[in-house]
Amino acid sequence: MNSKQLAAFRAVMLAGSMSDASRMLYVSQPAVSRLIKDLEESLGFTLFDRRNSRLYPTQAAHAFYREVERHFIGLDNLSQAADQIRMMRSGRLRIAVMPALAFSAMPYVVSRFLRSHGDVSATFAPHLSVELVNRVGAQQFDLGVAMLPVESNEIAFGPCYKVDCQCIAPAGHRFADQKRVSAADLDREPFVAIGAQNTVTRFRIDVAIRDSLARPDERIETPLLSTAASFVKEGLGVSIVDPFTALQFAEQGVIARPFDPSVPMYFGFITPVNRPISGLAQEFIDSFESYAAYHVPLTPIEPDEVGVV
Repeated sequence: MNSKQLAAFRAVMLAGSMSDASRMLYVSQPAVSRLIKDLEESLGFTLFDRRNSRLYPTQAAHAFYREVERHFIGLDNLSQAADQIRMMRSGRLRIAVMPALAFSAMPYVVSRFLRSHGDVSATFAPHLSVELVNRVGAQQFDLGVAMLPVESNEIAFGPCYKVDCQCIAPAGHRFADQKRVSAADLDREPFVAIGAQNTVTRFRIDVAIRDSLARPDERIETPLLSTAASFVKEGLGVSIVDPFTALQFAEQGVIARPFDPSVPMYFGFITPVNRPISGLAQEFIDSFESYAAYHVPLTPIEPDEVGVV
């Protein structure tokens, strides 16, 4: 197995055919075919089924591709590091962020941070928390922001927090006249539910509603809090979301109110376990906390305090 074979395999997986892969690599199609055949012989298993002049990746190919992609991500990171050294830049910060913050507060925080650090560049990537933890643990990112609880022997925890979710409703909704919204107020109310991918938050919301004996009229279910808020903005119903998403959409006319009983959301910063947090990463955390101090109350917690309920 060699780097040319891996590059050919990756190109075929990305392009979907030998001919398109050859154009990506600026080599002939027979050359790509030979590299793939040699790689299959080296690995001892088939990567592609050939049917009706088309290639179909095998299950083994998909599993192998995940590892190959990690290899190329590592090479890209080395290339970026070399670029930084050549340019004499002070640093690069690679940040992976859970969707609830990636699509609400974090773009503002990152933008403000980079404006105040003109010699720093960044990579910013939204990921679901399970994937995020794996990627930070594999040192593909310097810093992660993950929903808690999470478990991994490959990460270390930085500052962790608790925030309270809020109820959001379309402009003009009757909740505008209330200082707070209770779970009982949701009875027969058109409701936008958070989907199963966001299992912990969904579970806490369901418990609060069930204990109040309310029965909302669930109109739609979606896995992302930001998407749920967009449906609310369009008038499809009300929802329960994190306070960062609520704040973002309140600025667009959506009604946001505290929700009773409290539905907590826990999240925290994580780093690779064998790499102490860098000064640059700590400055970014400070920038986030400075933003939150003016917008969303944060309650500091220890990661082992977090339970499902």
